[in-house]
Amino acid sequence: MKKQDRIYLLDQMLKAARVPISIENIKERLQCSTATVYRIIADLRDGYGAPIETDELTNGIFYSKQGVFELPGLRLQADEIEALLMASHLLEDIQKGLLKEPLSRLLDNISMLLTEHGIKDKRNIQIIYALFRKANKEIFSQVFTALQENKRVEIKYEARSTNEVSVRVISPLKLTNYKNAWYLDSWCHLRNAIRSFALEQIISCQQLGEECVAISHDKLKEHFSSSYGIFSGKATKIARIKVSKKISKWVAKEQWHSKQRLTSLKDGSIFLEIPYDNDIELLMDILRYGENIEVLSPDSLRNKIISIISNMQKNYNIQ
Repeated sequence: MKKQDRIYLLDQMLKAARVPISIENIKERLQCSTATVYRIIADLRDGYGAPIETDELTNGIFYSKQGVFELPGLRLQADEIEALLMASHLLEDIQKGLLKEPLSRLLDNISMLLTEHGIKDKRNIQIIYALFRKANKEIFSQVFTALQENKRVEIKYEARSTNEVSVRVISPLKLTNYKNAWYLDSWCHLRNAIRSFALEQIISCQQLGEECVAISHDKLKEHFSSSYGIFSGKATKIARIKVSKKISKWVAKEQWHSKQRLTSLKDGSIFLEIPYDNDIELLMDILRYGENIEVLSPDSLRNKIISIISNMQKNYNIQ
């Protein structure tokens, strides 16, 4: 138990006690030696001004009834502060620079708490991203503000697949960090439907005066959990895939979709069924395993894989 935790625990014990508390009782509760108990009492009394008095008959300690004493600061346990520090570092890793100012203030406050608890500011977890798609800081800030204030925004957006630029009014619903990129999940007033916009593809963003439309939690959950990947919506097809024995153990530990179905086959391979609608992301995930995955159905998905492989062969002059 950390020193600051013992101080807060002793304060709670003294507030709850109806009679003076013995040193032995405190020693047992604080899980420390007698010498440490006296140091904690001294810190609480002299360092924080706690009205601690000693009973002459029992030699126990108690709070005097004169005035109300409260320990200053946020009452967090050491492990809670360590978890908060870790979360702030992870958030910083996810998108360096976008939340620099608020995170800087948060980290300063955490550092003060760490000093009180005798905890070193060290990174126990690190996130390393590859092929990271970095969002514009100003766009991120504008979107984040609109989300907090529940306001609609007008965006100029360049579609990645077609390079076409459109202007849309949207009601931001939430920011999602998915596969090293930020997406703004929104109600699109142009399409009258839920859409996800890649933040790095937003050219400009202007907050409007109107409040966002309200979308029920159940509707959002249904939209984002039904189909495959970031291209959410109602699943209309089922991909049936055979995974070779060579990589079956790896793939079996992956969750491609919350509603996937996996069957182990006698030859050591696995059979995977995945619901989807838009197949763009599914195609990329299938291709990353190369010859170790075969699409069995539907024919539309299988034919797209065949076409992609054929075009790849042309790039390398393979007939």
